[in-house]
Amino acid sequence: MEEEKKSVHEVERIFSEHVFILSEWGYKRVSIHDIIYLEAQQSYCYIHLSPNNGKKIVSIPMCEVLEDLNPLLFVRIHRSYAINIEHVTLFAGNMIRMDNGVELNIGREYRYNVEEAFVLIGSRKRVKKSSSC
Repeated sequence: MEEEKKSVHEVERIFSEHVFILSEWGYKRVSIHDIIYLEAQQSYCYIHLSPNNGKKIVSIPMCEVLEDLNPLLFVRIHRSYAINIEHVTLFAGNMIRMDNGVELNIGREYRYNVEEAFVLIGSRKRVKKSSSC
């Protein structure tokens, strides 16, 4: 019973609409929808936010930040980048363009994860499901 409560709490935490990011004056509440992408820089993680909010830096690795974010929204696309799929405006070849104009490269080993994160209509390369069309 205790493990079930712990699991439910963990799921609620990951699917939360807000996170608190450490700033100079304490922890600042940020909507997960304002997070555009994450950038790894050694043992630091830059959290790039919507234009009005700038970016925040936290002194923990990006992989640890990702553990606390909704895996349905945040996808790792490169060893140095993870994106919020709500902010993607273009996906072409090995590049993703975010709605703030930033273009990020997709690492070869992350390509499959990226394709699985989006509904790709008109793609001929994807494995097709059997259909009755």
